[in-house]
This record gives sequence, structure tokens and C-alpha cells, in this order.
Amino acid sequence: MKRNIALDILKLSMALMIVGLHAGFLGDITSLGSFLTVNGIFRIAVPVFFLINGFYFYPVLLKYSHVNWFKRVFILHVFWTVFYSYFWLNNPDFPFIIILLKNIIIGYYHLWYIPAMLGAGFLVFLAKNLSSLFLVFSVLLTFLCGVLIQYTATYHLLGDNSLDKILSYQFIYRNLLFFAYPFFCLGFLINKHLLHKYFSFKLILIVIAIGVIALITESYLNYYQSTRDGGFDMFFSLIILCPFILILFLKINIPNESKKIALYSTSIYFIHLFILNLYREYTELNGTLLTLTTIVSSVFFSYFIIKLNKRLKFIL
Repeated sequence: MKRNIALDILKLSMALMIVGLHAGFLGDITSLGSFLTVNGIFRIAVPVFFLINGFYFYPVLLKYSHVNWFKRVFILHVFWTVFYSYFWLNNPDFPFIIILLKNIIIGYYHLWYIPAMLGAGFLVFLAKNLSSLFLVFSVLLTFLCGVLIQYTATYHLLGDNSLDKILSYQFIYRNLLFFAYPFFCLGFLINKHLLHKYFSFKLILIVIAIGVIALITESYLNYYQSTRDGGFDMFFSLIILCPFILILFLKINIPNESKKIALYSTSIYFIHLFILNLYREYTELNGTLLTLTTIVSSVFFSYFIIKLNKRLKFIL
């Protein structure tokens, strides 16, 4: 079965958005523009990744190869957690065992994605024989809970109390249940029912246009709220916009056998934070220039990581 290069291009685009997100793209040029990207349009990246992972998880279950899938993803998690251990080990505020468990269960910084994907995959595995209608209901319920918790925490809607402080921890809403599972499960359902075959290009583009407008509007309104405390990971509009972005690229379908673009997208995602930390430590770069420099450097180092991956199959 040939790969759909369109999906690999989509993954690469999302990886570059994540670099911009972490580097504070446009932060040195325009506050509003930076917010609308970093706390707006770039936030489609992680949900789209989860959707693609869920889409490819369906054939994994059909082939009964889920054990190998869980094993491979877990090894990936262990490798990159160890790789970034220099950054998370040096924390005198907590005992070593607490820091270790936190980074294994929740994940260090951007590595939170891997344990969340593992958990989402496990939930979909357990629920694979349930009706699709029930799964859609569970997707909407968990996603809306996550968004509402995030907004409650960001705007301190419960007041200044202990519950508000608990909800303000990012992992309370940005986790396997409220973030990863809804999109992973939707990707699974799109493949299971071949939903991309039932929509015309015209309808897909209309829905995406509406979704983009809704996302930018939601971000714009948040920007001007004086009671806002912090940024955003989740938006109500993502649950409509992101699945249709995946469906669009599934419809485009550029068949090929090469995995190179996919490997670059994965490598850039994993290595960019290491490079970003180095630039922040030893240079004065910030915002847009930091984003562009990190992208170029990530692509450069990814070439060697991909070469290394030919020998060590577990790093990408």
C-alpha cells in the first residue's frame, strides 16, 4: 500500500507550526499577530497530529498489530525522555522520583504528546467494538469538558481558590482524555467509515473556511479580554476545523512510497526544542528570527537523525 504524500506534507506543515508556537512567532513584531498565530491558528497542529495517528491506528487494529504499536510508541517515549533528561533532571524543588514519574506519565514539555497518544490509543482499543454513535458522543463530551476546564482556569471563573489553582495546571485539561482521545478517536472513525469519500471538495473547503474564521475570531476575542491569564491550547472551533483539514488532505491523495517527508516532520517535532533551548541559552534571538533559525537548524539536524534512524529504528 502506497503512502499518501499529501498527509506527510500536512504533518510537516504542522511540525513547522509547532516550532513557531514554541519559539513565539511574530512576538518581536506584533503582539496581536503573535497571539492569533501562537494562541490561534498554530493550535491546529497537535489535534491534526492526533487525527492522523488515529487514522492510521484503525488498520493497526485490523491487523491485530496493536501490541507492536504500543511497544514501538513506548520505546519512542523512553528514548526521547532520556534524550531530554538534561533539561528535566536538574530540578531541586522536587524529589528525583517525583520528577521521573512526572516525565514518564505526563511527559517533558512537548513530549507530553507521546504518553497522551499511548493513552488515547488504549482507550480506542478498549472501545473499538462500541457503536460509532457512542464514540462520537464520547468525543464531543470529553472535548467539551477539556475546553470548558481550560476556559474556567484561564479566566479564573471559580474565583481565587484551591480548585482554581488545580485547574490551572495544564495537564488537567491537556491530557490523554480531554485532548488526545477526542481527535485520535475521530481519526479512527474517519478511516473506519471512510468519511473522506462522502464529502466534496467544495463542501470541505467551505467548512474549513468557516472553521478558520471561527478559530481566528475565538482567538481575537480572547486577546482583548483583560481577565485572561495565560494562553490557549484548545478552542471550540478545533473539533470541526481539524477533522476537515485531515479529510481535505485525504481527498488530495498523492500516492508515493517514500517516507522521507514523514521522517522529517517527526524528527523536527522531536529535536526542535533541544535546538530552541540552545539558541535561548547562547543567543539573543527571539520571536520570528528565532522561529526561522530553529526551523532551518531542525531540518539540518534532522538529516543526520534520519540517517541514524536507519541503524536505530526506535528513534523516529
